[in-house]
Amino acid sequence: MVVENSLAQGIEFDQSGQIENLEETPNPKTALLISFVVPGLGHHYVDNENWTRGKIHLGSEIALLAGFFGLSARANRLEGNLNILARSKAGVSLTNRNREFELAVANFDNLDEYNDFQLRTRRWQNVLPDTPENRWNWETDNDRFEFRDTRDRVANSENQLPTLLTLMVANRLLSGINAFSRARDMSERIPEASFSYLNEFGEPGVTAHLKINF
Repeated sequence: MVVENSLAQGIEFDQSGQIENLEETPNPKTALLISFVVPGLGHHYVDNENWTRGKIHLGSEIALLAGFFGLSARANRLEGNLNILARSKAGVSLTNRNREFELAVANFDNLDEYNDFQLRTRRWQNVLPDTPENRWNWETDNDRFEFRDTRDRVANSENQLPTLLTLMVANRLLSGINAFSRARDMSERIPEASFSYLNEFGEPGVTAHLKINF
């Protein structure tokens, strides 16, 4: 029996007469998992010669990671400046202090002014004890304004971090779904073939079936 090269390319016969593909097709689940780990690499796994969509996902991931770590570093640097400014210009430490205390230091010149405002507005639960660790006194209004501006920049940087994390998760999902679909589509296009040494009547002969999905 002679088989034409154009038909036989990419297939082989095993001992039982079944036809097997010489080139393995990409597994959709593998493409999905790879994309979840590194967006874009699932597309490279599916087709390393045509993965433009994957390069877009990979580039987006790199940009998002750079933005995330850049914002984190900026927030940490500004936080350090905030602590230095509070110690040197207001005489108070912000170590292990909560957001409410930072707001108090940012909006009032000293502890007495803060507590007086809380009493006048009947917010007694917000009054701070007059203890050394709670006392501050800004040297000038400009120093306090600088502190408040720095704190706002810290908060702004920190508030952007969850958004970047959400975008990274979305990028992984979109990359994984697209890579999964491409791998599944490729597997569905693979010709389905069968071969037997007996014909449909059970007599010696050759029977071959070939099915191609488009």
